[in-house]
Amino acid sequence: MAHPEIENRTPFATEAYFATDEEGRPLVVPIVKATYAVDTRGALSLAEEQVPVDFLGSNYGEPGESSIRFEPDIAFVKPSTDCVLVGHAHSPHSRATQVDVTFKAGRLEKTVRVTGDRQVVGGVSPGISNPEPFEKIPLVYERAFGGWDRSADSEDRYGYEPRNPVGVGFVSKHGRIMEGSSVPNLEDPADPLPAPGARCRPAGFGFISPDWHPRASFGGTYDEAWVNNRAPLLPRDFNRRFFNSASDGLTASEFLVGNEWIQVMGATPEGNWIFQLPGLENPRCQLHTRFSGSVEVNTALDTLIVDADEQKVILVWRGHAPLRDGPLDLVTMAVECANGPSVERHAPGSSTTPSTGA
Repeated sequence: MAHPEIENRTPFATEAYFATDEEGRPLVVPIVKATYAVDTRGALSLAEEQVPVDFLGSNYGEPGESSIRFEPDIAFVKPSTDCVLVGHAHSPHSRATQVDVTFKAGRLEKTVRVTGDRQVVGGVSPGISNPEPFEKIPLVYERAFGGWDRSADSEDRYGYEPRNPVGVGFVSKHGRIMEGSSVPNLEDPADPLPAPGARCRPAGFGFISPDWHPRASFGGTYDEAWVNNRAPLLPRDFNRRFFNSASDGLTASEFLVGNEWIQVMGATPEGNWIFQLPGLENPRCQLHTRFSGSVEVNTALDTLIVDADEQKVILVWRGHAPLRDGPLDLVTMAVECANGPSVERHAPGSSTTPSTGA
């Protein structure tokens, strides 16, 4: 495959991703990914090392058995902006047993209550032990309500929490409450786990896996009718909201502008972290194709990642444009950001990714 030439007039990471839309039409998806360092005073500066566009993503453990740390950059579109917080809850002092972590991004706001380790206690009348003090606890779905329950007598009676299959505390209809089992550290303050064996909403700030609910419900219906009449295209009831992968309450109703104020409380040793996004204009991508000539593609800021552990913020802009036949149509792509940081030289490069269905 001939590689398209990419002229990157920004200091950010840039790639051209090739995909197909719901009807199998070929697309090129320009992706621009900017990384900024944030100091303890909330001052932003361009990070020396830019996080690359990543088509694989990463998990906290084995894929399929753990939650997503960073999602792969393979969506061809997102209807609005996902906001994600990565990091740990930090205790204000070493003897604290509970802290509220709050993440604000523009008009979005979410709070998760983080409690020290607890277990199920008592045999006849099970309860929850007092929490242990902690210094920090990871903000991962493995610490939230959910998980599998394999305590039933037969496999056909096993069960799991479809909103978070990697969590803790879930007891199925036919399962048993097990003394010594873990209780969620992360809870919605408005919906905590009232007792062992009860249910509550999984709480977190991270990416939701595509096979978790409610995200999976937007993926469409893959039934016999789809096999006979539609495959391999996406189902007719596929909803692009499937590509939004932020946790409940952290998907904006529209795209962020890029100058919003961000506030993080309880997820840094300092306790409170506030800064403003850099206010960049959406990058523009000038494409030159073999059959359509020059085409300008506007992008939208559709993903915001605040990594409190690494003290950095990642901004992802994405656009898409149709191609006639496929990746070979694209000859060059030039990327620029009108009010972005200047670069001493252009950074031409090549990008080749496999043509992939949506």
